Amino acid sequence: MDNLLRFFDEHQPRRIRVIENTLKNRRTVSTLFWAKQYGLLNWTGAYRSLEREEFDHSIKSLVKDNLIRLDSAGQALLTTSGVLKQEKLVDEEYQPHFFDWYWLANTRRIEQRLLLGIQVVSELTYHNRYYAPLTNEYHEQQVVKRWLFNWRGNIAKQLFKELELFGNSLESVDERLVNYFFYSLIGHQITGKNELQFCQQFPIPKGQLPIIKQDALLAIAAFANSYQGALARLLEELLAPSPLSYSGNQTLLLYQRGYSITQIAKRRRIKENTVREHLLEAAIVYPEAIDWERLLPENIRLQLTKQYHGPIDKWRFNPEAVPGGSAAFYYFRLFQLYQEKVR
Repeated sequence: MDNLLRFFDEHQPRRIRVIENTLKNRRTVSTLFWAKQYGLLNWTGAYRSLEREEFDHSIKSLVKDNLIRLDSAGQALLTTSGVLKQEKLVDEEYQPHFFDWYWLANTRRIEQRLLLGIQVVSELTYHNRYYAPLTNEYHEQQVVKRWLFNWRGNIAKQLFKELELFGNSLESVDERLVNYFFYSLIGHQITGKNELQFCQQFPIPKGQLPIIKQDALLAIAAFANSYQGALARLLEELLAPSPLSYSGNQTLLLYQRGYSITQIAKRRRIKENTVREHLLEAAIVYPEAIDWERLLPENIRLQLTKQYHGPIDKWRFNPEAVPGGSAAFYYFRLFQLYQEKVR
């Protein structure tokens, strides 16, 4: 990875596996919590196909080049050289515009279905039935077929209208997004440009293309989520209703209806600790949906206020200082998130 340096800091030691798991979309509560502390939550899933070997090789290269150093706990900090290099790269690196929508969709599936849908409509416009579909996945082909057959009206005209509207909105954000998105499309007698061809035509370092691609796909997902038309109909199954996992969202809905942790566990037939993990997930990625007065009672907040001060990422869990018994760590983590919200 050419741009791994952007994920480290001079003053805040960062856990290497948290960064790796964030980029690969391994959404444990611990990963989400620390990604939020590092300011990297919106990078969740940006490199889903990242290999451990590739990631570790990049880390070793950064250490060898004296750009980061590892402390005794194996956490990474930028060196002075790393800070200078990072500052130099800021102006050169592509800065994402739509990564706040990281939770909305699996961009790999969005890409596959979107490109196939556009290809099929393009060939249909030219009445061409003899072509190789972009993907041979049976499910995706069936979804696109149903989308075509169930649409009432001129789908090619509607799709062109939406893509034109989308392109105009992207152009005002970043021309590189427009170029990448539309040059990657496949249609009648159009193969689309690969990464090498794109880099040759446009002055963009190859290492930046995965970020531009992720940004463009999140942008089209956000467009489909807000504009009810052909694209929304094609992609709606792939768009998440909230930043939470499906199971976490089910738990949150019951919690919002007034059910207790014990009641939710019984109703959903899951462990109480699993319910707590879901509520912690919500407190991290969807804090506006939480009733903090109910989730973290005032008496517990007052006790913890006496014990913990300063930067929350420096706090260390002390089971003797935190009320709640077996749920003590749950309250400790909630209090960290509450304090972050208040500050």
